[in-house]
Amino acid sequence: MKTTFIVSFFLFASTAFAQDTLSPKNAGSTGEGIAFSERASSGSTIPEEQHRSSCSVIGTVIDQLSREPIANAKVALLGTSLSASTSTDGQYTIDSIADGIYQIKAEANGYEPQIKNNVFFNQGSRFTGFFTLKKLEQEPPDFVAVEKQPQPINNPGPVYPEAALKDGIEGTVWAKIWVDEQGNSRKAVILKSDAEVFNQTTVDAAMKWKFKPAVLKGKPVAVWVTIPFKFKMDNSETNQNKTK
Repeated sequence: MKTTFIVSFFLFASTAFAQDTLSPKNAGSTGEGIAFSERASSGSTIPEEQHRSSCSVIGTVIDQLSREPIANAKVALLGTSLSASTSTDGQYTIDSIADGIYQIKAEANGYEPQIKNNVFFNQGSRFTGFFTLKKLEQEPPDFVAVEKQPQPINNPGPVYPEAALKDGIEGTVWAKIWVDEQGNSRKAVILKSDAEVFNQTTVDAAMKWKFKPAVLKGKPVAVWVTIPFKFKMDNSETNQNKTK
């Protein structure tokens, strides 16, 4: 017996526009905000102020993917009032840091924050804090026109479920796939299905698809595409993995 899988490729593309959204992450159990400051021993006559104004941190904040500098990112020593904003080249400096062990946090609109733990300052030391921030993942909106729709360059067919083969079930599953700016399948959602038995194998296959990304104003953009996955049986040899 032959089973044939057919894909009719119809695209309903939409694009994502960047939104300036600060990450909603909370401190949780990371100990965010804790700083340990070195103090003079009980027998010492050196005032605590002499421990201050001697240490510093310098560094750069960049986009993880593009490697471009991020301007106006905030870098702060948690548990203190010390912070700085990055310049147009992504660089920052924080001075007047007391001896101690700190957490240093970098955050920017539209990016996931990043924290460096257990940073030790002592006797005028200078720490280099290099941060690479990852953009927040936001699903693209539906039905926004693009100049070029995504085109599949690798579209493996799903495995025909054994239960469906045994019971002679055929049908079509409509799946909506989130295609990112690199042409990768980020998420697959079942919109409509003739038989639930086909749903999981459809999602598994859709997540392996690779595309040429959609284009808007000359740049790749994230979109949703809707594709019907058709499951059909005939009386020839089994071939579950071809798409037409």
